[in-house]
Amino acid sequence: MNYFPNGDEEISLIKFVAKFQYLYANDSKYFFKTKDYYRKRIISLVDKKYLRRINVNLVLGELGIEYVKSFHYEYNVLNRNKKYLPRLLYISNLGAYFFACKTITFIPSFDIKDKEILTTTARKFVGIFNISGIDYLTYYISGEHTKQYLSSVIYDIQKERNYSNILVLVNDLTRIDVSDFAFGLNQVLVAEDNEYNREKLKYTHNINWHKVIEDYYKNKVYLAEYRFCDYTDYQNKYVSTFYFLDTEKINRIKQFLRENKNKNADIICSSELKNEIQKEIPNANYITIDLEKYIDKERRFYE
Repeated sequence: MNYFPNGDEEISLIKFVAKFQYLYANDSKYFFKTKDYYRKRIISLVDKKYLRRINVNLVLGELGIEYVKSFHYEYNVLNRNKKYLPRLLYISNLGAYFFACKTITFIPSFDIKDKEILTTTARKFVGIFNISGIDYLTYYISGEHTKQYLSSVIYDIQKERNYSNILVLVNDLTRIDVSDFAFGLNQVLVAEDNEYNREKLKYTHNINWHKVIEDYYKNKVYLAEYRFCDYTDYQNKYVSTFYFLDTEKINRIKQFLRENKNKNADIICSSELKNEIQKEIPNANYITIDLEKYIDKERRFYE
């Protein structure tokens, strides 16, 4: 038997577990191009003692620990506190899901937080999504989280000074009161955490909005200088675009309409997103479009 890891895929998996501590066994599929073969690869790594199982999760085995230490890979000692296990597993799941994504880099919270500063380690964010070069400080609200926890997330964002873009992943959108998530930041994107929205996240900045506007308005509106809309004709058209629920943008539009009762707003979004935004802005003019047709999945971003 060959007792060394079998290729770059297995090495990447071992390095990931060394850093994230835990990996749900089924999430190991994200590290292998041949999805139906990954289980055999995991069995082999467990047999070789590079990995070991704790229930349905994978952690480093004794040979895996020796291996990552000998090559000076990032290694975090296994946290055995059951209280923190759901959080660690969720962070690991995010890291694994987007591991091979070309448009997203996920930085876990334990790579950001200064362990010497109590106020930082007590914060609720789970990490940072860098999506096409733009950082989103990311939070997660699960069904098990209490109203008190939700309030602590709101407080956490209120005191944020380093990031102007926030992503809040939730198990249920009805738990979010849009008016509570207005902080004066650039964006606060809120999305139910499911595979459909995770795939959408990959293309957050790949939508050709210029083409959308050109097709619908025939070049009669222009990029806006206002904060409450994205495009305008500087007369009576105020156009806002949505790919995700953006609570900051919603609250800016609501404030504009309150102060300008003779004005209206055009909102361009998908049909499913319309149902959510319309709860907050019932009197807007909605233009529902299949935005998938306007996504350039090969688009590249350069600094």
